[in-house]
Amino acid sequence: MTQSRPSESPQIPRGDVPYTVRVTILCLLIGVPIAAVVGLLFYSFSKPLTPTDGKVILSFSTFAFPLGLLLSGVVLVWSVFVLPVSLARRAERILDPKVWPMMGVLSLAGVMVIAFILAIVLRII
Repeated sequence: MTQSRPSESPQIPRGDVPYTVRVTILCLLIGVPIAAVVGLLFYSFSKPLTPTDGKVILSFSTFAFPLGLLLSGVVLVWSVFVLPVSLARRAERILDPKVWPMMGVLSLAGVMVIAFILAIVLRII
């Protein structure tokens, strides 16, 4: 008769939930001002397209506003999905894999909703 040993599954370390929430919010608080500065910087360069003699002249200022939106989004995504991981590695902590991505998505969605409501209240759109 053979003796069977219970299969030893590798232990997956569980992350620290309060640390995950704190570091995600901290990184978002770092990323929002940086994204705002980048967006406003590119917005200040933008000029509307104006036809001259029936032709439209394309320049950097034409694409500055869309580029500013894109770069602001990249900064926000970096601040919520890349920066917390690097801070956790430096602190030798483990982010909770069930909380961290969801917290990142919900925090970014919250920032977008707040920005949209502020734009309506301030009559920007």
